[in-house]
Amino acid sequence: MRSLFAAVCVTSAFVAVFADDKKPEPDGARAEQLAKLQSRFDEEMADLKKRFEKADDADRRGIQVEMKEQAIISSQSAIELAKEEPKDATGFAAALFVIEKAGQYGAGKEMADAVAIIAEHHASNPKVKAVLPVIGKAGPAGKKFLEAAAETSADKEVKGIALLYLGTAAAELIDDGADAKKIDEMIAAATTFLNKAVAEAPNAKVGTSTVAKEAAAQLENIRAIKFLTVGQPAPEIETTLLDGKKVKLSEAKGKVVMLDFWATWCPPCRAMIPHEREMVKNLEKKPFALVSVSVDSEKVTLTEFLEKEPMPWSHWWDAGEKNPAAKKYRIRAFPTIYLLDHKGVIRYKWIGSPGNDTIDKAVAELVKDAEVAQK
Repeated sequence: MRSLFAAVCVTSAFVAVFADDKKPEPDGARAEQLAKLQSRFDEEMADLKKRFEKADDADRRGIQVEMKEQAIISSQSAIELAKEEPKDATGFAAALFVIEKAGQYGAGKEMADAVAIIAEHHASNPKVKAVLPVIGKAGPAGKKFLEAAAETSADKEVKGIALLYLGTAAAELIDDGADAKKIDEMIAAATTFLNKAVAEAPNAKVGTSTVAKEAAAQLENIRAIKFLTVGQPAPEIETTLLDGKKVKLSEAKGKVVMLDFWATWCPPCRAMIPHEREMVKNLEKKPFALVSVSVDSEKVTLTEFLEKEPMPWSHWWDAGEKNPAAKKYRIRAFPTIYLLDHKGVIRYKWIGSPGNDTIDKAVAELVKDAEVAQK
């Protein structure tokens, strides 16, 4: 996991991390400055996102740099406001702005400052629960915050949610390419956190879900890790087609299935389309199915793309970036391709395109086996 910022000395913050601070009345002028800063940030980011969507690949990198620069500038201004009076409502709101919005674009040092301010002065604020997952991804300081919350918080919900995200972070670190013993150790560590979270606060709200439901989903995904290696039966997927019809992966058993996890914004994914189109045409009467699983945020983005770029095969879309199939198959880069034989067993896994020749050779081998099995 990429660390968003360097470790921060927050020892004193965690000694009384959940103590109730008496906050003075918020300064009206500072609150107004923060409101203007947030509004300007939202407007500028909205404009940059529109430009990004319309830009070609060459220009997108420059726009991403602009986004990061704008996030850093806005975060620096927000942190200055917070540090003027870190205990008041404006100080809290400014730190929260950095964590929730600006920080996601790479404002590293400012993220560290924001976490430290909340840890020292606002950890008991109920609004902190909503940003625990973001704080948890904020490098060493964020991890310390979650560990302190899980260990010392008097609020059972804060404690349970912190444990949930410690377990989630531990699960994300599980390397399915490691040896069996190492995988077992990593699974045990993540499972311990998640089980403690459920024991502590099963009904605590996490977005529209609960700690118990989120932990159960994570535990299910963890159990599936051992079954994502070559030679194992592919985990079942139930998702939706573009017309909303439910579909299961097992319905394709008997065919060689190429599961292609992709997105319209992914240049290497788009580069594969001409060859995939040719492959589908050549294998039209063979026991073969190409399934593209999109993680585009909006379904309309995918449908409009398909109107311009014909891709005449099965397309799955469900919940965009939160696609349950992508979660179950631990997709972290695009494209990621799983090639299954006619029995539903994983025979090849590629992160990134392995090249047309490699794909063709693997598919031809498995299709031949499938045809023999049909006789």
